[in-house]
Amino acid sequence: MRAELPAGERPAARAPLPRHLRDRLAAGQHGRNAMTRTPRLSHNIGTFATHIRASIATRLSRTTISRTTVAYAGAGLALTGVAGFAVVATLGGHPATAAGTRHAANPAVEARAAAGQTSPAKRHTSARAAARPAAPAKPDETVADPRPSQAQLPARDMLTPVGTTGPQIWMPITPARYANAKTIVHQALASHMGLRSAVIAVATSMQESTLLNLAYGDSDSLGLFQQRPSAGWGSPAQILRPAYAAGAFLHALRGYQASNPDWARQPLWEPAQGVQESAFPTAYARWEAQAAHLVASVAKHKT
Repeated sequence: MRAELPAGERPAARAPLPRHLRDRLAAGQHGRNAMTRTPRLSHNIGTFATHIRASIATRLSRTTISRTTVAYAGAGLALTGVAGFAVVATLGGHPATAAGTRHAANPAVEARAAAGQTSPAKRHTSARAAARPAAPAKPDETVADPRPSQAQLPARDMLTPVGTTGPQIWMPITPARYANAKTIVHQALASHMGLRSAVIAVATSMQESTLLNLAYGDSDSLGLFQQRPSAGWGSPAQILRPAYAAGAFLHALRGYQASNPDWARQPLWEPAQGVQESAFPTAYARWEAQAAHLVASVAKHKT
């Protein structure tokens, strides 16, 4: 307790303090006035963060740290300027980008990357992929033509084994003309004389009668090939039957072929002239291209 002074007495004046003591007191008073809750909060949060870091290694597998708790801790440390803010924020599973920090790289991974090596899991995957047998190549779905190419066929089975001779001309093909061409081709194939004989016969008929079964002609000439009854080709009735006329021509052509083994490689007009004995022997050659086209069409759709 403070001692009571007698009535009427005043306390004795104190001696002034030295200057350095006054400065110290002033500094202490300023420190007490500046004391706020922020330093205390910083102290408490720092202690909490230290506790978390000490126990995280053993409790991480069993304990989940609340993101709200971490957020409060990080906010408090940020307010107080504590450098450990990034550490606490990282514990929450998010990089503290505001502080310019990032997750630390795995030293083992970086070492393997620098050495150009892959992880064990990737190595095992690559080994399995290398050991897996390659899938069989998909077969070409294009079906090759089983028939031999024209270059492999004998000349008698080729449409134009030596090409055409001279300028070529074409005529309109009416149903009647096509039907007559069809009859000639079928007769040649039925006689096993080959495609070249069919082309020669069609081209000859195109020159002689324009592929029409004519009932007239020079002197007594008749039919598709303008055959003359007086020359022994048959009766007028026979000659006017397209199948008979075609058969008669092919029979004569076979005789020419027997005497000329290389007939299939001769120009078309030569075997035609060998049968017909025309005054214009090379006139047959100008129909070769269209005759070959007709023979190919008929042979393709032969039933």
